[in-house]
This record gives sequence, C-alpha cells and structure tokens, in this order.
Amino acid sequence: MHRPTIHELFDLTGQVALVTGARHLGYDAAEALAELGATVVLTSRDPGRAAEWAERLNQERGTAAVGAAVGVALEVTDPESWRRVVAGIEERYGRLDVLVNAAGGRSPSKVRPQRIEDMAADFLEGRDVEAWRTTLDTNLTGVFLGCRAAAPLMKRRRRGKIISLASIDGMVGRDLELYNGAGLSATVPDYLASKAGIIGLTRGVAVALAPHGIQVNSISPGGFERGQPEEFVRRYAARVPLGRMGRDGVDIKGAVAFLATAASDYVTGHNLVVDGGWTAW
Repeated sequence: MHRPTIHELFDLTGQVALVTGARHLGYDAAEALAELGATVVLTSRDPGRAAEWAERLNQERGTAAVGAAVGVALEVTDPESWRRVVAGIEERYGRLDVLVNAAGGRSPSKVRPQRIEDMAADFLEGRDVEAWRTTLDTNLTGVFLGCRAAAPLMKRRRRGKIISLASIDGMVGRDLELYNGAGLSATVPDYLASKAGIIGLTRGVAVALAPHGIQVNSISPGGFERGQPEEFVRRYAARVPLGRMGRDGVDIKGAVAFLATAASDYVTGHNLVVDGGWTAW
C-alpha cells in the first residue's frame, strides 16, 4: 500500500473547484484551492464581479491560460442557474472535484437600535417575513441547491468534496452587550437560523453521499475584522481566548485546504470551528 506524503495529501493538481461568493471568505477559499493546484471557478450573481475576482486570482498566482481561474454568473437561489453553471463546468472540464458554498449574507434590518434594551425587540417588531425568507433562501436554500447540483457529477467519479461556510452564529446566540452603542445590528435570528441549518444540512447530506465516496463538511468561522467600529473590535477581541478577530486572507485558508483535499478523506459530516476559541468557553 502506498503511503502518501503530506504534500500528496494536500495536492489538488488537475482538479476543478467551484466557489460561490467571490469576496471575503469565498475569495480566501478560492485562493487556497488555487494555491494547491486546482482550477477554480468563482461565481457571483454579478458576472462582472465574478470575472474581476477571477482575474485578480490569476494575477496573484501568475497563471497561464491552462488552469487559470474563471468567473461565471450564478444566482444561488435559482435551480436553473445552478444547472447551467454545473453543466458548463462538465462541458468545459469534464469533472467537478470540490464545491465551496461561501455565498451568503442577510437581508438588512430596517432599524439599527443603539440601546441594548431595544435590541431584543428589533427582530420581532422591526423585521418583516420577506426579509426572513430572503436570508433563508440565500444562505440555506442556496447551499441545498448547490449540493443537489454538484452531487451527480461527483457521483460519476465516486469522489468529491463539498464544503459549506456556516458560522458560530449557528452554534451560539449573540451577546448583545458587544453591540450596545456600536452602530451594528445584533439581533438577526434569521441569519443565525440559516447558519444552524447549514450545519444540520451538512450532516444529512454527508450521510446520503458517503456511499458515493463524497465528503461533506462545514466550516463555522467566528468574527472577522473588516472595518467594524474600533470599540466593537476591542470588545470582541476581549472575548476571544486568542485575543483577536479573524483575519481575511489568512485564518480560513487552512481549514478549506484540509477539507478540500485527500487529507480529510476520513472526515465527513463535521463542522470545523475557526473562531479563535470563542465557543470554547
């Protein structure tokens, strides 16, 4: 029996990856996969934005035409859009090895209460049902549609990796004190519900696809620093055992690399938490 080296276990040369959501953690995931040798298809509902991020990735990698990243339009809530994108990947590459469901967000609240005594009522009193549905469709239904679209192509090769970005918001509630007077919205149960749903969906899909040689896992990041008010960043970092918020371009890439490669072939249905220890105490 061949004993693969660690470099072989993390090698994605010749493989094809699809990453939804071309910015922030989605771009970090795409970058990690590209650096491991994969051809990466980045998506956004805006085709120009997808192409822009793909070009940025190509410039940073210094790739030639062969194996270069490409950008395509994808509306993750639309089954037909998923069908077109996966069919295009099959026609162009003949395979799909990795899917990273990174697209998401939340429908903005109409109000942003500044006082902690008002925050608890923000969602129930100020949030409409349509906003709830929009968040759930984008974050959770979009992941379901992605798994459904990618699975048949992966089944044919009897191998594949599906990674979905959940959040520690799907594991624990938010401490409203962190947001008191910070100008940020704290009470977003629709977002928390959607991320908890991703964790549950991941486990269900993992069991269903395990007989086909496909591993399905999720990653739950903690808070990442992206220009939030200084006081909020200070408060958040004080609650993290490692003493800081996450860093774009750094802290998610290792988790993606592990779950996307042969290094994790015996890991499925798992939720990998990347939060600096936030949920450890």
